[in-house]
Amino acid sequence: MQQTDTVGADRGATDQRAGERFGIALPITLEDGEGQTHDISDSGILFETAAESEPQVGAKIAMTLQYSMDGKDQHTRCEVEVVRVERVGNRVNVAARLLSPLLTGQSDRAGGAARARESRESRTIAPCN
Repeated sequence: MQQTDTVGADRGATDQRAGERFGIALPITLEDGEGQTHDISDSGILFETAAESEPQVGAKIAMTLQYSMDGKDQHTRCEVEVVRVERVGNRVNVAARLLSPLLTGQSDRAGGAARARESRESRTIAPCN
C-alpha cells in the first residue's frame, strides 16, 4: 500500500470547491517538469507531477496545458496558486486555484454561478496567442 502525505489541507475539512469539476487527463508543462491533469473546474485544477517537482503550498506557478481542438494541437498557459500537495509514492498530486479564468465564457465569481451553468455548453479552453 502506498503512503500518502497531505500538506495544506485539513483532512477532516468539508469539500470547498466552488465549481463543477471535469475529469480530464491533459499533459501539462511546468517550469521545472511535466505532469498530467486529473480534473479541472472554473476555479481550480488538480494535477499530478514527479515528486522532484513538488511545489510548496502558497507557491504561484505557471503551467501550460496541452490539448487538441479540431485536430490541431493547442497550448494554454495559466498561473495557479498551490493550495494542497499530496505525496503518493514517487509522485505528487497538487490542487491549485486558478489565478485567472481558464475557460472563455466564464462569469465573474460574484454573480455568475447560474449564468455559468446556463452557458456551460458554450465554453471552450482559451488558446494561447
